[in-house]
Amino acid sequence: MEKPVVIGIVTKHFNKDTFYGWSWMRISNNLRYALTKNGALCMGILPQSKNLYFQEVDEHDDTPMSKEEQDNFVKFIDMCDGIVLQGGINSCYYEEFTAKYCYEKDIPLLGICAGYNTMIRALGGTTVKLINDEHDRPFSQYVHSATVTDENSLYYSIVKEKTFMVNSIHQYIGDKIPPQLSVVSLSCDGQVEVVEAKDKKFYLGIKHHPELLCDIDEKQNRIFEAFIKACKK
Repeated sequence: MEKPVVIGIVTKHFNKDTFYGWSWMRISNNLRYALTKNGALCMGILPQSKNLYFQEVDEHDDTPMSKEEQDNFVKFIDMCDGIVLQGGINSCYYEEFTAKYCYEKDIPLLGICAGYNTMIRALGGTTVKLINDEHDRPFSQYVHSATVTDENSLYYSIVKEKTFMVNSIHQYIGDKIPPQLSVVSLSCDGQVEVVEAKDKKFYLGIKHHPELLCDIDEKQNRIFEAFIKACKK
């Protein structure tokens, strides 16, 4: 019997003041579904921190992690065949730590939206907040076109199309891209849509949300298929 692929989804902090002021760690159910429908087993990875609250903005967070917190955290990462950094409205230091650790250990990593931001920041790059909200349209199935700019990229080998429509639910975009990452796709207005590390098994950051399209768009579903396949190796 083939060994199942275990994918760790790094949880994101969410503080919902309107619900009794509770602080949450959450996982996108759309993301979990996209992975499980393609044959993966999913587990949540929680920060092993004594902090109750984390930052509420989607920008670089340089809050330190103690050696004990790091050691405990990577125990869970090392249990997995691959890791996903999910989308959301804020990004925390433990997510950047994850992106850097996966890069150094060559652990397959898929970053979506805020996860894409995290990957860029973790390797020394920067992101910038967009002035207009044309890219933040959560209720539209497709918003703008994206074009693959590198036909020798892993990303192109997955989607197999040069230009196609994607959704768009974000406020930040890659600004200074670190040298470890290659830009392989741009949106129709020239924003960096997809980055990847070509010297790694699978290290892919995507600005749009393929998990919201996986049931209606085969090329978006192939992203999860390819990620899980890379995790088997």
